Amino acid sequence: MFIITEQPSQGTSPQDFTAKRCQDLLQKAMGKPDMAIKIVEIAHWQPAQRVAERFQQGRVLLVGDAAHTMPPNQGLGVNTAIQSAQNLGWKLAAVLTGHAAPSLLSTYTTERHPVATFAAEQSLTGPAAALLEQRPGHASLPSDQQVSLFAPAVGYRYRSQAIVPEDTAPSSQEGIELLERPLLSGLPGTRVPHLWLERQGQRISTLDLLDGRFVLLAGSDGASWCEAAPAVAASLGIRLAAYRIGPDADLLDLEHSWQARIGVSSDGAVLLRPDGFVAWRSRTSTTTPGPKQVLEQVLAPVLGRSSAAST
Repeated sequence: MFIITEQPSQGTSPQDFTAKRCQDLLQKAMGKPDMAIKIVEIAHWQPAQRVAERFQQGRVLLVGDAAHTMPPNQGLGVNTAIQSAQNLGWKLAAVLTGHAAPSLLSTYTTERHPVATFAAEQSLTGPAAALLEQRPGHASLPSDQQVSLFAPAVGYRYRSQAIVPEDTAPSSQEGIELLERPLLSGLPGTRVPHLWLERQGQRISTLDLLDGRFVLLAGSDGASWCEAAPAVAASLGIRLAAYRIGPDADLLDLEHSWQARIGVSSDGAVLLRPDGFVAWRSRTSTTTPGPKQVLEQVLAPVLGRSSAAST
């Protein structure tokens, strides 16, 4: 494949690139004017971004390029597609197996549409934006609005019924909520931060714990959370792994930063969704109601089984 970058200011059009001209350009690029070259096909491509108005219509759900396309600039296209597939995958599986209500699928659009729109707009910023043709319906942000790649990659926060928030701000599909600092801190609606842990003598990341199940992480004094997990999983019919992090626990905190980075105390806990996003956290333990009741109340709205949770 040979790509020729054409700027409108050069006064050329796609029609000017005939087979003969492309052959001459190839021979010149390779420094071999006598090389025999056969032009098989010439394709004219214009970078643009497109995001579907909605990602769900009844039983039809859009993911990947069917939901959002964007130029390869900054490499946001494949990352956005993988994240959207991961977001939809666990929800679709939970609904099809009867473990979640169909309403859970509506959170796919609520969570991913703002992120995909932001990523698509960011792919049209920066120095490369000068090469793009501005056309109606293909919005572009001014280059001075370009942000670091942390923001569209993981630096955002979901707000939907599948997240139990620590504040009362409503969910919205109108815009993305970016984190104030480029740091993941265990805030509900954000991706769990990477932390080095040790399990059975092997160093692992918090991300290695994500295996398709919900994951409950409790502090060194949070045994009651882990003890309640099997009963909660059985009552809700879900797969739920529970780990305690501490000196003599299931997981060792190699960097001694677990509590500070996740934002909980030694008897607190955090619940991770199968896609690695924090669904809920409790900074301390609870006695009324007990851990089992709290976890059931938390997981019910996350699974679309109710509209609110009491924690």
